[in-house]
Amino acid sequence: MNQTIDSVVNGAVAIFLSNGYSKRTIQSHVCTFNTIIKLHDKNGVTEYDSEIIAQFENDTKFKYQEGSIGRIRYMHLLKCTDYLQQYHDNGEIDLLTRKNPSGLSIYYEDILSQIQTYPDWNDKTKSSVRGLAMPYLKWLSSQGIDSFDSFDESNVRAYLIDCSSRLCLGSVDTIKRGLKKFHRLLFINGITTDSFEKSLTFTTPPEYKIKKPANLDELAMILSAIDRTTRVGKRDYAIIILAIVTGLRSVDITELSFQEIDWISGEIRITQSKTGNQLALPLTTDVGEALKDYILNGRPNVNQPYIFLREKSPYLKLGRSIPYMVYNKYRTSLGLDKQPFHSLRRAVGTNLVTSGIPLTTVSQILGHTNIDSTKQYISLDSLNLKQCALSLKSVGLKEAIVDE
Repeated sequence: MNQTIDSVVNGAVAIFLSNGYSKRTIQSHVCTFNTIIKLHDKNGVTEYDSEIIAQFENDTKFKYQEGSIGRIRYMHLLKCTDYLQQYHDNGEIDLLTRKNPSGLSIYYEDILSQIQTYPDWNDKTKSSVRGLAMPYLKWLSSQGIDSFDSFDESNVRAYLIDCSSRLCLGSVDTIKRGLKKFHRLLFINGITTDSFEKSLTFTTPPEYKIKKPANLDELAMILSAIDRTTRVGKRDYAIIILAIVTGLRSVDITELSFQEIDWISGEIRITQSKTGNQLALPLTTDVGEALKDYILNGRPNVNQPYIFLREKSPYLKLGRSIPYMVYNKYRTSLGLDKQPFHSLRRAVGTNLVTSGIPLTTVSQILGHTNIDSTKQYISLDSLNLKQCALSLKSVGLKEAIVDE
């Protein structure tokens, strides 16, 4: 159905109002929307026109690249056009969506856009490949390689050598696999005459590091330090105790919705973001009380499916890095070193192993698809490992006599 540009703008503004945007923020958006309306008027068009929006974005990109507008202004203008496009296409807006400028040339920008339109990849793969291609293309630009016209195998090798000089082997392996997909796409789309598959097919030796779990005494200190009389404190306490008790990943906590909690049966049932597999965990009393306190007394009263929301408008679900920031806010306040949020999950796994829970059961609780992922917690069970150490007498060794 055709929509006028005025109706699209009005619909977008209504969404901002309903999500608690400040008057100043809305006025800033409306100022940009009015510029887009004037551009429609200039072309004698009253209906929303995607080509005019594209023209506005191209003009904005040119101004940014020539330096007449800054990065923040550029990001704001792109964000506004994206809001209008979303409302026109779907009648709603994903307020977390951002169009961030890459700082690349138009040539490389066009290549990045081909990732988003490639039909054989899902959204997760597209996001992963784009995230790895971005620094790759920036590195090529820094080397004076502005296109793939004169690109060859030596450029691929040079980039991997550069990565290996500053990154761990695991990261290099991830980059290698991402570039393999990326160059396959370039080959399919006729941008290069070679997929460079041979250059990107090699075995990277694995690195095994024992990553420490969170200390239980420190966790008790953190929980005690949270001011649960405040809205933010109720939210932070619920997030941290949920991770401590269940071992859920931070992404699964931020994605947790009301429909995934069965209050009657006392279960949390989620689809894991990392594996896509179903996972059911008991809703313990302490976790249930913390969630209930936040939902009833701390959570913003807005119609959002997610449990954990931003404290300030717009009241959207938390970003994936927020649990890490929340956790380390309290660690820092107590004079403790920062730790990955994942250390809470390791603490759960380690405690289960040291309690004598079978490895297969621990694997099921943590939602691992492969039991090898659970075996790392055996390495962390130092107390029981010491008890397993063999006495020298058991192998028949005698005390050595040293001549003076």
